[in-house]
Amino acid sequence: MRCNRACSYCFAKEKLNSYSKQRIKDITLENFNKVLDFLLTSSQNVLQLAGGEPTLHPQFKEMLLTLINKKIRVNILSNALWDPNLNEFFSQISPLALGFLLNVDHPKTYSASEWSTIEKNLLFLSDRANVTLSFNIHQTNPDYAYIFDLTSKYNFKNLRLSFSMPVNFAGRKNAYLEIADYESAAKHVMDFTRKAEAQGAAVGMDNAVPICMFTPEQLSELMIKQVIEPARNFVCYPAIDIGPDLSIWRCFGTSKLFNKKLSDFRSIEEICEYYQRVSQLYQFKYFPLKECETCEHAKERRCQGGCIGFAEARSEELGIHVSEPTENELLEMKPKLSNKATLRNYKLPSPTQTIYLHGAEIEISPAVAGIVTLFDGTKTVRQAIAAEMQKTTLSSDPDALDDLLIDLSSQELLPIIRRLLDQKVLLV
Repeated sequence: MRCNRACSYCFAKEKLNSYSKQRIKDITLENFNKVLDFLLTSSQNVLQLAGGEPTLHPQFKEMLLTLINKKIRVNILSNALWDPNLNEFFSQISPLALGFLLNVDHPKTYSASEWSTIEKNLLFLSDRANVTLSFNIHQTNPDYAYIFDLTSKYNFKNLRLSFSMPVNFAGRKNAYLEIADYESAAKHVMDFTRKAEAQGAAVGMDNAVPICMFTPEQLSELMIKQVIEPARNFVCYPAIDIGPDLSIWRCFGTSKLFNKKLSDFRSIEEICEYYQRVSQLYQFKYFPLKECETCEHAKERRCQGGCIGFAEARSEELGIHVSEPTENELLEMKPKLSNKATLRNYKLPSPTQTIYLHGAEIEISPAVAGIVTLFDGTKTVRQAIAAEMQKTTLSSDPDALDDLLIDLSSQELLPIIRRLLDQKVLLV
């Protein structure tokens, strides 16, 4: 991960620092192709190239062409400081296949030559669609006037507004706005939105923010103008980042937690399900503000209290290490099936078994259903599995044993049990 800037608010600082210590700068073509194969297998046709600064990769053009030729739409998250000679290459690629998300800071933070490069690149992009200019709030009195100068000068119609995510790295922190200051920052969000509207530009807010930072009138205006969408801005879902060594993590805001390898999963959907599940270990449990703990929006899981990085930071302040149970710990648990959950059987369109709870149905295999019925708070998961296997072994139906062994050998059972615990179907 290379970068030619050192932005104080950078949300990738933890990973940049980590990879720098390992002396890992770039993803190799071999690993790039593994990522590509994984995306294609997952039927994933959209990818964001980020960093650091992705255009610094020595084989950037080759990788971008490969993605485009495989019908994968690419969005480049860049600081707009790429070599202007790249623009001839970019001009050959349809804006329907290639977009740009640009983090451009205040002109005073650049040298004259750097700003000249940025202006050349912005001029090139001025007549292209699928270009978004981004501004990150990380100060109590943000200066974003230059954004509207650029919007007017280069005719950009899409703006992104976000709050810098809190990131801890090497005993330090990036620059970000404390959650207690968000309410006073609401006026800047409204001002930014209205100035954009006056220039004919649309604004989208990128990350999660607390509902309470806005008055009902402000919130209504932002939602009508589609600056804020509840599904995106009050509760965040895994973004999934892939590092040059094929490590994966939920998002840069929680890049220290639950790092896995791409090879641990079979699809993007499986990765998202995993990170959505482990997020429950701290999401809606550790809030940045005391008021969050009694807020109805938080209780109903409509609001997580801002970036999930704040939840991570709060758990650290409390001295709580967030971790999921190991497989051995899970096997020794003694869960009990909730008395509010019921097992149901259906015949059409094919024989199906589900667990019903709070209006939701969770499909499970017959083997898993047999094990779940044994959970009474006295047996461990290991004992329940053994009992089900013994019962099936004594059965006169050899296919039943085969089905059970297939379920267990494919490691379907433990993830399902984790999921049932998360959803309070099983209680411990």
